[in-house]
Amino acid sequence: MNDLKVQAAELVERAEAASHAERLRLQPLIDRVVTTLAIQGHAVPRRLKNMNNTLKDEALDDMFDNMPV
Repeated sequence: MNDLKVQAAELVERAEAASHAERLRLQPLIDRVVTTLAIQGHAVPRRLKNMNNTLKDEALDDMFDNMPV
């Protein structure tokens, strides 16, 4: 297993155990790993893709929660 896949697995584990705020801070790192794996032609693990998509959704929800109506 290459270093990037090991890093990806560690990030997912950290995000699963983290607080909401910490999860949002980890999202850009996870997104970068997903993008790098895809660019290098590696298969992106489903668990990593799902985590990245979930965190993107959470970040978007937080952004709109703070908007005045």
